[in-house]
Amino acid sequence: MALQPALPPIPPPPMGTPPRGAPPRMPPPPPGAVPPPGLPKAGPGAPGAPGEEEEQEIGPSLSFMQQPWVQNILPFVTSLTVHAGIIVLGFVAIGLYTHTVAPLLEKEQTIIPEATLADAGPPGGVPNNGPNNDPFKQMMQDTTPDGGKPDGVANKAGPTVDLQAAGGGSGDGDASPSIGLGMGSLGGGHGVGGGKGDGSGGGTGDGSGPLAMFGAPGGGAIGPHGPVFGSGGNARKIVFVCDSTGSMLNKMASLKNELQKAVQGLKPVQSFDVIFFHDEKCLALNMTEMVSATPDSKRLAFRFLDDITASGTTDPLPAIETAFKLQPQLIYLLSDAADFPDNKAVLELCRRSNPGHKIKVNTILFYENAAEAEQNKDSEDLMVQIAKESGGNFKHVIMTDLENN
Repeated sequence: MALQPALPPIPPPPMGTPPRGAPPRMPPPPPGAVPPPGLPKAGPGAPGAPGEEEEQEIGPSLSFMQQPWVQNILPFVTSLTVHAGIIVLGFVAIGLYTHTVAPLLEKEQTIIPEATLADAGPPGGVPNNGPNNDPFKQMMQDTTPDGGKPDGVANKAGPTVDLQAAGGGSGDGDASPSIGLGMGSLGGGHGVGGGKGDGSGGGTGDGSGPLAMFGAPGGGAIGPHGPVFGSGGNARKIVFVCDSTGSMLNKMASLKNELQKAVQGLKPVQSFDVIFFHDEKCLALNMTEMVSATPDSKRLAFRFLDDITASGTTDPLPAIETAFKLQPQLIYLLSDAADFPDNKAVLELCRRSNPGHKIKVNTILFYENAAEAEQNKDSEDLMVQIAKESGGNFKHVIMTDLENN
């Protein structure tokens, strides 16, 4: 094989020639020429020039509000001040409510206890516009000197009341089962029938009804009133809690009659509910809220009473708990004997459900005769204590006494 001739050596690049692959070196600009934009300034003072320090760029000075520490602290101080102001305003509002609004509301909702009305006789019923109108005074009329009863509410006697037909007093219309509120010059009567109204209970009536006692017209709290539920004072929200266990079998007819009288006597400005207890459950006209004492609600209450029968054993706890949840002003608790499965639990429930004693509890022991009253005398202690602790009243009622009246 023939040998290739040796290639001559490549001479080294001249001085100042850039190495292979490097960008070509630009020739220096002529003296006095202005460098194109984007190129660094050459010569003394240029960045990186030997013997020259790089000049530090100085911006505009910051104001007080632009200082970093001000920017960090100011939002916190502002938020703290705003929240502190809200808290102070809250305390001021609470103080104003406590010392001005709350006392007025408490005064408006105060229930007149039976003890306050004792000096003026049994509580009346419908307040009226007589010259001596006084809620602490018994209802009086001045038209019939020889008539009237302590539980009467009208200034004019009406015909016999058929409570089963939801009646009371007389109206100008026919004898339909509608309830008409008969408001005479002194107020008071309940009219049966459409009267001159629309048949819904709003008729004018003639002011007649159960005749009040003779005396100076005026007085009377809004009820209920009567020998059993006769200590309602001026309460507007009322719940009746009654025993319907087996021991009440012979007393249920009389109890229903008294409940009908009490419900019949309520005014439209009042609201009510009726609850019965037996076994471990309760039956209520309305389990969730009280109903206004309108004619329609009264008719529903009468039908509800008709369906109640006495049976089972006694456990009032569910009924009492339901009654307190309705937040009434007054509760009537009626039974024929306070020999409940757990008397202590009953008392504790009443205390726990009524911590401020704003709900009065009137307790009633309902006996068939004097012998039963004597037999169950020991059960009065619990009923007296429940009433006393709530600011209510206790009474015992004998059914034979009602029948003789």
